[in-house]
Amino acid sequence: MPLFTVIHPTVPNPPAVNDRITLLARAHSKLLAVLLDAVRPGMATADLADVAREQAATLGIGLSFRTKMGFPDDISACINTQAMNSVPNRNTLIKDGDIVKIAFGSTDGGGAFCVQNWSMQAGTILPARRALLNDARDSLDDALAYCRPGIKVSELAARLARSAAEKGFWLSTEFAGHMIGQEPVMPPSIVQPKGLFATGHALTEGTVLSLFVLAHAARPRLDRRDDGWTVVDRKHGMSAAYSHMVRVAALPQLLTSPYRLHA
Repeated sequence: MPLFTVIHPTVPNPPAVNDRITLLARAHSKLLAVLLDAVRPGMATADLADVAREQAATLGIGLSFRTKMGFPDDISACINTQAMNSVPNRNTLIKDGDIVKIAFGSTDGGGAFCVQNWSMQAGTILPARRALLNDARDSLDDALAYCRPGIKVSELAARLARSAAEKGFWLSTEFAGHMIGQEPVMPPSIVQPKGLFATGHALTEGTVLSLFVLAHAARPRLDRRDDGWTVVDRKHGMSAAYSHMVRVAALPQLLTSPYRLHA
């Protein structure tokens, strides 16, 4: 930990933006619930992207990964040892027992953004994989109580790290949560600062977080594929990703659904 850290408050979103985010998150949650229900062994990951586009049009929201982040598709759909940012493909078929990690961003077109990651097993539930998913999701849930005004971002990151150590999985620091509002990714990231001198942040009422956990079954060796996006574990370890949209308050407000039927 740094010996000298200057603490700054996080920048809260304007109330009108938070109102828009709250409404957007409801529609976003409906879309993700449909995607999770759609996952079946034998389907292609590109089929999930088709479902997402159809549902977004029905709900009247935009998908922001392609338009705002430059991603090649509107969702990411990772399987098993694919850790992050896998581009949907017609030739990538979901198999029975696979861990499927879905992520997408949404926007209301009026200056509010939402993003979420969620993991599930397709078909047969395999106990070791289920345990990893449950541990990752429980660690995310444990951290929700720390999303209060005055809590340091480094304390929130440390809580996630302690939970990972207690549950026996490797928590990614390369991919972490962040602030969100009028942009899909806003600083600071939810990681512990490094170096002798560092800048830290304390959470402020009205800040909205994308609180995120990427859990690896063991320490990974991550590499990016030739498409420039898909991140895989070269050690072939499984991973699970979960995130929530949370508004910082004395009683933190969970904006997205817990999707408990899709554990």
